[in-house]
Amino acid sequence: MKNLLPASTNRARVISAALAIVVFPASLPALAEDGLCDPLLEFVKSVKPGETRALKFNTIMGSNFKDREGAAKGAKRCEFNSYEPAKTVCKYLMSFSASDSSGYNARSAITCLSPKTRFATGTRLHAISFSTPVGLSAHPNHVDVVYDDDQELGGMALTITVNGSQDAG
Repeated sequence: MKNLLPASTNRARVISAALAIVVFPASLPALAEDGLCDPLLEFVKSVKPGETRALKFNTIMGSNFKDREGAAKGAKRCEFNSYEPAKTVCKYLMSFSASDSSGYNARSAITCLSPKTRFATGTRLHAISFSTPVGLSAHPNHVDVVYDDDQELGGMALTITVNGSQDAG
């Protein structure tokens, strides 16, 4: 059967398909950020003045954590110290993050907490330490995001620590 569409139409379809292949993966971190942002901001806002709360999300690719027996292609775990708002963030990370691209979790957390902070397409994080005030009051909570190797467990660890604002008193 002969193609009845002009060559320019076929070319436009090919270009559109190629753009979709390139642009869609680049938007994945932004999509992850959207889902992570609500529970993360709720966690940050929940920390009272003078309190410190933290969560630690570990990922490993190609093996298992050092404290676990048995082979694995990858693993995840999240510690939230029985703090319910942190547990909600952990549930999101456990459900929607991948062990092989754990740097995207750090990127998403940072761009959620600091909306003007952006990373260029294709930026891969191997380690980062980031601190920012979050909140509109005169005494915002301070959040530290640390993403680095976990020497004890193996793999990578994303730690988010929230220090509640200090009242002016």
